[in-house]
Amino acid sequence: MEEKRRVLLLGASGYLGSQIYQELLRDNTIDLIGTCFSAQAVHQLLRVDVTDTLSFSAILHEFSPHVVIWALMSATDERELIEKGLDVLLSQLPEKSKLIFISTDGIFGKGTGSYREEDPPEPLDGRNLIATYSNAKIRGEARIRERHPNHVIVRVGPIYGRNCVGQWDKRVASMCADLEAGREISRTGNLYKTFVHVEDVGNAIHELLHGSYHGTLHLGPAKKESYYSFYKKMALALGLNADGVKETLLTEAEALERGIPLDTSLRTKKAHELLQTRFRQAGWENGNENDKGV
Repeated sequence: MEEKRRVLLLGASGYLGSQIYQELLRDNTIDLIGTCFSAQAVHQLLRVDVTDTLSFSAILHEFSPHVVIWALMSATDERELIEKGLDVLLSQLPEKSKLIFISTDGIFGKGTGSYREEDPPEPLDGRNLIATYSNAKIRGEARIRERHPNHVIVRVGPIYGRNCVGQWDKRVASMCADLEAGREISRTGNLYKTFVHVEDVGNAIHELLHGSYHGTLHLGPAKKESYYSFYKKMALALGLNADGVKETLLTEAEALERGIPLDTSLRTKKAHELLQTRFRQAGWENGNENDKGV
């Protein structure tokens, strides 16, 4: 009987991590361990602090994973996760083991998308609220390329939708609360992203786990959306009052002053060619219509 592949999923209790965890649980060809940081997380997950060098090293040694999926992310502690946790992982992980690292479109700080996988990262302006997070991801990507060739760096834009445990992303959940209460919301019509559904990311990660691809890959549908168009489509798809979604515009001067890149959309042609996963456009929450073109 063929040995199962041992897969370590770091961050299995998060919004995206939960989706990936449940997706992989159905795969009887792997032996899965998911980790969490909080004691309040799901009981079958292993509580791990990756910044605790000794305990994290012990877990890596004991489990000896064939694949590690880094689904960790923290708006406040990302730098420590990278500088301590990722450093331990890269020092312990055998060359033959695959590392799948989930990164972000926020590494493109100038905002002149759509970006290809080959385009160099651009640090985000320090005035931006997520600069610490995004710039730590840049450092993480660079360290992985230098130290562990057997990797897949996955970049995604804003992740949305209801995951497999019934949790909505904060953006859509907030929109629903406001519109259901009769409140109008304003969203920017010239701030562009590649919005990607949480289920589609989970499916893609599952494919990449078994596949032979190495390098960087952008996930998501072919077409970018502004925040305004995204929220408008989601309101319509969920049967809410889409007229309550109002458009605002961000001037270049305002964007510069606040350190906001206007277009961090991703070119996703390579993922469409490589993967069987089909990435739905915003507004097709039930997956009835998948995006097939590039």
